[in-house]
Amino acid sequence: MASVANDKDIDLTRTEEVVGDELEDGSGKQGRRIVDLAARAHVETVEYTEAESKKVLRKIDWHVIPLLMWIYGLQYADKQTLNYASLMNIRQDIGLNLASQQYAWCGSIFYAGYLAAQLPATYLMKRLPIGKFISANIVCWAAILCCHAAVSSYAGLLVCRFLLGFFEAAITPAFVLIISMWYRRNEQAGRIAFFLAANGFATIICSPVAYGLSGLNNPPIESWRVLYILFGGLTFVTGCFYCYVLPDSQLTVGWLDAREKAIAVDRISENYQGIGNYSWQWYQVREALVDPRTYCYFLFSMFQNIPNGGIGTFGSLIINSFGYSSRISLLIQMPLGCVDFGSKLILMNLSDHFRDRTLFGMIAMCFPFVGGMVMLLAPQDNKGVLLFGYSLIGAAGCGWGLTMASLSANTVGYTKKATANAIQIIAYGIGNWLGPQTFQSSTAPVYRTGKTVLAVFFGLCIVDLFFLRNINWRENRRRDRLAEQDPASAVQPEDAAARDMTDREQPAFRYML
Repeated sequence: MASVANDKDIDLTRTEEVVGDELEDGSGKQGRRIVDLAARAHVETVEYTEAESKKVLRKIDWHVIPLLMWIYGLQYADKQTLNYASLMNIRQDIGLNLASQQYAWCGSIFYAGYLAAQLPATYLMKRLPIGKFISANIVCWAAILCCHAAVSSYAGLLVCRFLLGFFEAAITPAFVLIISMWYRRNEQAGRIAFFLAANGFATIICSPVAYGLSGLNNPPIESWRVLYILFGGLTFVTGCFYCYVLPDSQLTVGWLDAREKAIAVDRISENYQGIGNYSWQWYQVREALVDPRTYCYFLFSMFQNIPNGGIGTFGSLIINSFGYSSRISLLIQMPLGCVDFGSKLILMNLSDHFRDRTLFGMIAMCFPFVGGMVMLLAPQDNKGVLLFGYSLIGAAGCGWGLTMASLSANTVGYTKKATANAIQIIAYGIGNWLGPQTFQSSTAPVYRTGKTVLAVFFGLCIVDLFFLRNINWRENRRRDRLAEQDPASAVQPEDAAARDMTDREQPAFRYML
């Protein structure tokens, strides 16, 4: 019987320093490396059948994905509460100046919190058990969301929105890291699709909830305050529950036995990475900063989220400008949610099947680009056509998800991946910060400038993905030629994952298009 590492012998909280071998890229650099001890299972002999692998995968799916889906949908709903509250008279009740950009700044300030949190969140994500770190953030933002119900001024709303963004900031990069720790590269996009699709599902559910609350007759407090209390309370209960059920790694869960834990770790050996360690490696930060892919991810996230920030804050008001009533405008955001949900489940799973991220990402981004053009060029009195164009924007999240799946699959090295994630999330925050400002109050209610910016930047997303695809294709060809000319240079270190080596350091690594 093949030997299987016992989980009690593998301590993810410990690291071991060893003298690193000369790097395969010819740099001749000598250094000390941190060994991911859990990843020693990659270089141990672990024999198992395909049926056993599928059984472990099913267990992971049933225990991890529902947790990610629920909280991702909930954090999206929490973030969108201001969008719904805009048509429930929050602007009038707290005395916002409707002729100014005060409401737009309430949307933008959320992402100032996002940006402020990135450095501490990235560092703490690397140093703390990831499940506990996420759970603590959930509890904190739930408390802040409840505080929104007590807001009575512009300044108070700004403070609450900033803090909400600060504590929600870690969720997306943390979830991308979790997916890369649990799943093979060709399984990741489909799983990312599930938790990202929760955004669309949240829209489908929350729209009628907001519609119902807006119809309350003579409530003791304003309906938008009820909305914040309801969502904040639900999130708080979720955060407390997740402290006990959200796993930190394969080694800490109770629903896998010792052999299944070894299989779960060995399954991801083809990712050329470990399952994580708690040591920060500065050379990987430097490598991320000189990798052109990092800047493709940064630009895509910026281009995609400038429109996203505008829609996230002004979506209800845009639908209202088509000629629908305030209550109906809350309800008919559901078609956008359906497009969001369906495009992610279909295109991201096709991406896994064909092992191609950028092609399906470009296809996804064509939908919001066309939607933006429809809203610009269609007759402004044709409500149905304008709503159709608006709904197509829902596919933009699929393009972003596929780009994040590309980052997860093609950025190897735990610190390098965390750094690249943080950089693209900074772009996410900047884009969403700028987005609401493109919808100027002076252009209301049509907001033609905002719609023009929306269409242009969705088009730039397609161009960015084309360049990313070309970079990966060229590098794969270069490595193939090098392997043919000098086979010895292409030998893969057997302990690459255990040493937490990056994609650049692993000659057998090939980038997924």
